[in-house]
Amino acid sequence: MRRLTLVDSFFFLGHDEFTGRPSLSRTSLGIGLAGAALCDLLFTDRITVDDRKVHPIAGRPPGIPTADHVFSEIVSEKGGHSVRDWVDHLRTELPSVAAANLVALGLVRREPDRLLLRRRHRYPPADLLVSTAARSKARSAVFGVDRPDPHAACLALLAWTAGVDDLCEPELGRAQVRAWMEDTHEALPRRIADVISGVAAVAAAVVYTGDRK
Repeated sequence: MRRLTLVDSFFFLGHDEFTGRPSLSRTSLGIGLAGAALCDLLFTDRITVDDRKVHPIAGRPPGIPTADHVFSEIVSEKGGHSVRDWVDHLRTELPSVAAANLVALGLVRREPDRLLLRRRHRYPPADLLVSTAARSKARSAVFGVDRPDPHAACLALLAWTAGVDDLCEPELGRAQVRAWMEDTHEALPRRIADVISGVAAVAAAVVYTGDRK
């Protein structure tokens, strides 16, 4: 099994790992995916974040679906935009982009799913070992004895920030989760921590404006 990218992992966290039905709103899913894509580009040394602004540092995309799409947009822009601006810009399109890429990779199927009067799609996984791996990885980052590696810590922080509230229930209460998030965020490399902060800012703005569809 290939290693899941942060975008792959967050997509699975945003859907029921058995049925493939969305467990997050499209807005929250998009916010988390945008942060995950930026972190994938940081981990592959395609971008950097300086003074909370995103800058490309390589000429070629990393060869990772969805991250490649985001990288091409960043490269095409003149001047650095803030992490928050990029997350806000990308959040609308990334649920569809990420889903199409996962379907093309054979990791999920796309099936119609009718809910009352609304028509949407669900994405049943091709392999339960793959779909459950993301939640296991995020939980191990929280409950592991050693300090988690940045990749796993980033996934857990993105999940909670974007609204995956049941990640460590019932073992941890809200205050314990908040304490873990603050400690882990502080320990992350500054560039990654700035991406998480940008995701949190957009998520908070969405709650304030009521744009939670």
